[in-house]
Amino acid sequence: MLSIKSFHIFFITISIAVTIGYGIWQLQNPSIYASFSTFLGVLGLLSGAGLVFYLKKVIKKFKTI
Repeated sequence: MLSIKSFHIFFITISIAVTIGYGIWQLQNPSIYASFSTFLGVLGLLSGAGLVFYLKKVIKKFKTI
């Protein structure tokens, strides 16, 4: 059974993969509204980057607990 710490790190890692993957997919496969797809792609990549910083912060915090 996973501890709450391990599950949190696992869930953030999966979230990073999904958001970055979605961002890349939107940029490579624009819909009819290409500018909106570009916006969503960039938003996905920025969200993934934000989650990477959050993961670093969480790991640092878990070392002190």
